[in-house]
Amino acid sequence: MSKLRPRPQRGQFHLPKELYGYSALGAPLFYFPAQSGHKPGLVMAGTHGDEVAAVVALSCALRSLATNQLKHHVILAVNPDGCQLGTRCNANGVDLNRNFATENWDGGGNVYRWNSAADARDVQLGTGNRPASESETSALSQLITKLAPPWTVSIHEPLGCVEDPDKTALGAWLAEGMQLPLVEQLGYQTPGSFGTWCAERALPCITVEFPPISADAASEEYLDILIGLITYDQ
Repeated sequence: MSKLRPRPQRGQFHLPKELYGYSALGAPLFYFPAQSGHKPGLVMAGTHGDEVAAVVALSCALRSLATNQLKHHVILAVNPDGCQLGTRCNANGVDLNRNFATENWDGGGNVYRWNSAADARDVQLGTGNRPASESETSALSQLITKLAPPWTVSIHEPLGCVEDPDKTALGAWLAEGMQLPLVEQLGYQTPGSFGTWCAERALPCITVEFPPISADAASEEYLDILIGLITYDQ
């Protein structure tokens, strides 16, 4: 790769971004379009607003690139309201990763663990009053239809693995580079999830799950692999 931006210059963004919608509270939904490369994929984080390590680490990777080095589209915060409020859900109390218009969407709600140390999934969230009811979910679905990426990578935490049902070379590369287990499924049902939505459209989706890690540690430990991801040559 050509030379990255010097560290003193990485405090702010210089890459262009494009608007693709608005959140429930009216925050802009934007992505950083690929500036070079062939058939760019899509890398995204911040679907759950309490998973901040992924957002910060991916932001650091983006800010490290020089002009024209970005080869894939990037969304830093699918759920900007949740990121601001520190909640897993969006401002309407909906888990966006259970709100996609899939065949198995379930309107009965969802539960999750309070934190990675909790014994049970007992914290309740909504899944929307209909599939893709939320502005964030609807806008993302439309953006992906428009961009038609050949693959997607969705970064979450804190399960500490790389889920790749399609067994792609990219998934294996990520698992090896991050020293995380490579799995074909997470082991529990995810109705209305982004991964299920992609599977129904034959769109390869790799879910990267950071382990329980601070944003500071993630931006150090995973910076190189994330830079490699967003400049990945297919």
